[in-house]
Amino acid sequence: MQVTVLAEDRLTAQGVEAHLAADDRVHVMPVGAEENPDVLLVITAKLEEKTFTALKRYCPEDPAAAPRLVLVANKPTAQQLVRVIGLGLVAFMSREETTLADITEMLCAVARGAASLPQSLLGSLLEQIRTRQWNEQSLDTEDDSLSFTARELAVLRQLAAGLSTTEIAAALHYSERTVKYIIHEMIARHGLRNRVHAVAYALRQGLL
Repeated sequence: MQVTVLAEDRLTAQGVEAHLAADDRVHVMPVGAEENPDVLLVITAKLEEKTFTALKRYCPEDPAAAPRLVLVANKPTAQQLVRVIGLGLVAFMSREETTLADITEMLCAVARGAASLPQSLLGSLLEQIRTRQWNEQSLDTEDDSLSFTARELAVLRQLAAGLSTTEIAAALHYSERTVKYIIHEMIARHGLRNRVHAVAYALRQGLL
């Protein structure tokens, strides 16, 4: 798994990189490398405009080529969360409650295809929908008339609850291969970036 660390200060970045480099499962790539990493780890106390500017450098035109984004920060707002989802967010961790060991395990889980958003943040997204204060550009959505199939909605509900592919397969009595196929086709058809973006898009349409 190739990981690039973006942190608000070099001391934090070096400390996290040293910890990750000691794990055989992780290969740390330097910031600015020609090749995109598998996972982009962003560590910041507060999301600022410079953070979004840095993230956009890792967003190619093809969403499938973008790295998975793991964010470690302190209490992002709903609007900030929407913007980060549009840039590839698949997992969020509270900086106040996260250890280096937690980060390593989350990166490995994300590399295997997992996604993780706390229920409190999903609640913020719902509230953002109710007040209709969405940033349309950050979501990169196309035609809102595009619909989800019954199978896709069933999978989306499980994703919104934080379930893994294995757990979704067990809950819906599908094979893991079928669940992965449903997610892949849904993301490709709607031009979405990843599973979290798919949940946010469905929430925006009022389907969840």
